[in-house]
Amino acid sequence: MIIPISNEILDNFTLKNEEYLVNKKYYNDKSGQQEYRLYSYLTLFFNNIDILDIGTLTGRSAISLSHNPNNNVISYDIKNHIKNNNHKIYSKENIKFNIKNVLDDLNEDFIKNIKIIMIDIDHYEIIEKLIINKLKELNYSGIILLDDITNHPDSIINECMNRLWNNIDEKKYDLTKYGHFSGTGVIIMNSDIDFKFL
Repeated sequence: MIIPISNEILDNFTLKNEEYLVNKKYYNDKSGQQEYRLYSYLTLFFNNIDILDIGTLTGRSAISLSHNPNNNVISYDIKNHIKNNNHKIYSKENIKFNIKNVLDDLNEDFIKNIKIIMIDIDHYEIIEKLIINKLKELNYSGIILLDDITNHPDSIINECMNRLWNNIDEKKYDLTKYGHFSGTGVIIMNSDIDFKFL
């Protein structure tokens, strides 16, 4: 599968589901500033898959990844940052939210239909490495999106994420130009997915 990509494509792309957001700030920003256009766009190249969103926070990534209604998003966080069980975000039909450590659920059966994984957690590289290594062990096939890989404003986090990104041996692309200003990376694992830069 070849995914064509350019800032023009992404910036002319119509985002959906804003009405479900807890916080709408940044959601409609252009590509290269924020990542939500890229995430939503990528979902159009897949149908009837599961998408794993690790690090829910207030759910912006989960909402953007739910763009294609034919896919299901499974979102994990170890804390409830939304703190309102009646919020409209929980009525989004193709998202399931979990307050739980994703590592407790990662197994062959769980990942068999997952083709996109987004990891946006504490950025100290330790948990990210545990997740990536577990996915390797399970022979995961698909793409992994990593946030904040190159230019996080916190110098310690930036050092950790730079090291994490630089030590990845799999086929990878720095898509910061099309994603988040602090760095968006894509790892391609056991898959023929590729990008065509226009």
